[in-house]
Amino acid sequence: MIVRRFREVLERARLEPGQRVLDLGCGWAYGTLWAGQSGARAVGIDLELDQLAWARAGLDSGRSLTLAQADAARLPFRDATFDRVFSVEMMEHVFRPDRPRVLSEIARVLKPGGRLALSTPNSASPIEAVKRAAVRWKWLRRALPSSCFPEATDDLSQYHPYRYHHPLPASELRRGLEAAGIEVEGVTQFLWVMKTIPDALFPLGRAAETLAEALPVVRSLGATTLIWGLRR
Repeated sequence: MIVRRFREVLERARLEPGQRVLDLGCGWAYGTLWAGQSGARAVGIDLELDQLAWARAGLDSGRSLTLAQADAARLPFRDATFDRVFSVEMMEHVFRPDRPRVLSEIARVLKPGGRLALSTPNSASPIEAVKRAAVRWKWLRRALPSSCFPEATDDLSQYHPYRYHHPLPASELRRGLEAAGIEVEGVTQFLWVMKTIPDALFPLGRAAETLAEALPVVRSLGATTLIWGLRR
């Protein structure tokens, strides 16, 4: 599941050797690593030091990656620094009052004509519907595996990205990007295979996923929303 999200996002980003690329909310820095393997000059930023520390220890002990702690609402880069910006599963953790500023910051650091690609959980998916129900019904919350649930309120004094999970509807994300100066080229949903599926059943699950994604109405309920576009 995680690998596919990165693959889909990076394909829409259309990375090329020599480009300056920002991995926004890089987490464990797999995206930063894979972007760098394309020949791009990738920079990964994240708000949380513990994930960056894991990336250094577990993925980048040779310190070949450019990683830094930074706030997406206040990016420490000059205007038009990057040819590409991509993000995998970050926007749902951004404090809702800060989201317009984050989208404006993305547009600010992108060069005119630069490309953005990002993924975020699909708020219309059955998975997110179950999560919303689990917040109301504690017995269901206890029965479900560990995950991010929309439990945190918009109280800045209590904000922590690990506990804050509020996916944006695709229409809201599109409007926000366009208002910030990003011309949206496409939006799609994908990914049906559960991450807990046994290895032996993965080929069958992948075939079912391919079939589901061929049906537009069913695809619209996929777990992940992917959106991409160009800086005007």
